[in-house]
Amino acid sequence: AFNLVLVGPGALEVKLISAKMAEIVGDRCSIVSPPGEKFVQQCQRLMYGNGKDVKYPEGPKFVSTAADIGDALKAAQGIIITCEREGMGDSMVDTLLSNAPDVQHVCLLSCMGGRLRTAEESLQKKCASADVTLSIIRAGGLQGGGPGEVEGSQFGLSKYFDNTIIDLLEARTSMAFDKFTLGAKVTPGNPFPGPSRGLFGGASSSFAPSDTTTGRTAAAQALLTAIKMDTAIDISLSSEKGEMPPTAEEWNSLLSLSK
Repeated sequence: AFNLVLVGPGALEVKLISAKMAEIVGDRCSIVSPPGEKFVQQCQRLMYGNGKDVKYPEGPKFVSTAADIGDALKAAQGIIITCEREGMGDSMVDTLLSNAPDVQHVCLLSCMGGRLRTAEESLQKKCASADVTLSIIRAGGLQGGGPGEVEGSQFGLSKYFDNTIIDLLEARTSMAFDKFTLGAKVTPGNPFPGPSRGLFGGASSSFAPSDTTTGRTAAAQALLTAIKMDTAIDISLSSEKGEMPPTAEEWNSLLSLSK
C-alpha cells in the first residue's frame, strides 16, 4: 500500500475525494485536520453519506495531534498539499519535509494565475534542497465533487455533499457538472488567469467546460496519479465534457503528455 498524507489550508472537498479514492484502491491516507470529533464526523458524512445504516470504513485517518501527525509523516511516501486562496506557510512546509524521511514526491494543488506564485516558488526551492520531486497542479474555480448519477459511486463525495449546498442554482449547477463535465483538459504551465473572486468555491451558474474551471473529482484524480509518477509535472487542469471521469490509464497518458 502507498502511504499518503493530505494537508493544506484549502480545497477540503478535494482532500476528501482524494482520500476516499485512494483508500478504495488499498492505499493508506492520513488527513491533517483540526482537533475535535465534530469535524471528523462532518468529513465522514461528506465522503460516505449520513444515513442511519451508513457504515464508515476504517480509513482515511484524521490526525490532529503532533504525535499522530509525526507518525503519519514518518510512514508517508507522498504528501498532497491543497491550497485554494492562500499558500501554505514556510514553517509548516519545513515541518512536513523534515519529518517525512521516506517521501519521494510532493504534489501541490495550487490555483491558476499569479496568486500563489510566491508559495509555489518557495515550495520548489525547499523540495529541491530536500531532494524531493514536486508536482504542481493548478486549478481554476473548483466545481462539483458530488456522486453525479451514481449514489455509492467510486468517485466523488456522497449525496450529502450536494445537500449541503444552500443556494438552489449553485446546487443544480454543481450536480449537472458532476453528470456532464467529468472530463479533464491538461495544459502545461500556468497560462490562464486566476479564478475571479466569485468563482472561489465554485459558485458558478454554468456547468459548461471552460479553461478556468476545474472539477473537484478531476483535481483529486490528477493529484493521486501525479503523486505516484517518477517525474515532476507542472500543469493547469481545466474542465472538459464527459459523463465519466478519465480512467487510470487515461490519467497517466494525460499527465505524461504534459511534461
